[in-house]
Amino acid sequence: MKYVQRDIVEINFMFPDGTFKPHPAVIVSNNELQEIEEFVYLALISSKEYNQCYSFALADEMLTFKMEKRSFVKCHLIVVNMERDVLRKLGRMKEPYFDNMVKKIIESIF
Repeated sequence: MKYVQRDIVEINFMFPDGTFKPHPAVIVSNNELQEIEEFVYLALISSKEYNQCYSFALADEMLTFKMEKRSFVKCHLIVVNMERDVLRKLGRMKEPYFDNMVKKIIESIF
């Protein structure tokens, strides 16, 4: 397993209209599931501030690297990809902030 939960990676993200665009995303699936199923669940990260009620704002102190722009995890945009579809790793999200983001994902979807 090359990537693990909390990694922020770049993937070709498929949008609802069927188009693809490279975007950062955070791996939300746990490592055991990734080992068993050989795919990862990811939440899109965007610099767009739309749908704020479903967004989790990121700050530099939450990450092991600096994002180029102010960014938001889009908690309602979860996709599944094969690990081989990941273009590259950008860094990681620190654990206490990741836990808060997961709570926001649960609130947003369920």
